[in-house]
Amino acid sequence: MALRADKSLVLLPGAVLSTLSGWFPLRRGPGPAETPAVVEARHIPDFFLTEFDLTSMDIAGAPRYRLQAQAMTHYADDDTADIALPRMTVFRGNASPWQARAGQGWVAGEGEMVKLMEDVVIERPASAAAQGLEIRSDEMRVWPAREYAETERPVFLRSALGVTRAVGLHADFKHDVVELRAEVRGEYAAP
Repeated sequence: MALRADKSLVLLPGAVLSTLSGWFPLRRGPGPAETPAVVEARHIPDFFLTEFDLTSMDIAGAPRYRLQAQAMTHYADDDTADIALPRMTVFRGNASPWQARAGQGWVAGEGEMVKLMEDVVIERPASAAAQGLEIRSDEMRVWPAREYAETERPVFLRSALGVTRAVGLHADFKHDVVELRAEVRGEYAAP
């Protein structure tokens, strides 16, 4: 019988421990809520284009703006694109279109905004209604559908009347209005 008593003494603590091990986590309450794994989007290109040419039309089928570039790299995670040597034309019905070019560019999702960088030049050709105008800066944001551009950076303007330097600019292409924001200095020639 001594042998049986030894087996009982070994089995009894084992049974108590296994019961407690199942009961103890329940007694402590629910565990921490599981958080879903966060998938980090990677900013990697999903396609490339070379020598691309995009023309956006209005509802009547007339061109609103045209964007051309030597190369484009598109990113799917945020629907943006980097563009090399962009050239943009903003059409304005019967009026002369505004032209823009730069060394580099960036296009926001769905093309609503184009950021031009590195040697930005925006030109309005001379016409019967307005004199020619050239605007230079190192950065300019253009909203082609709104026919609007702006920058907080230094700008240089040249027209038949002379040259003007300023910091910051708002340009309404639709109404041929250019507003200089600060530190405006000009040199004008007598007509």
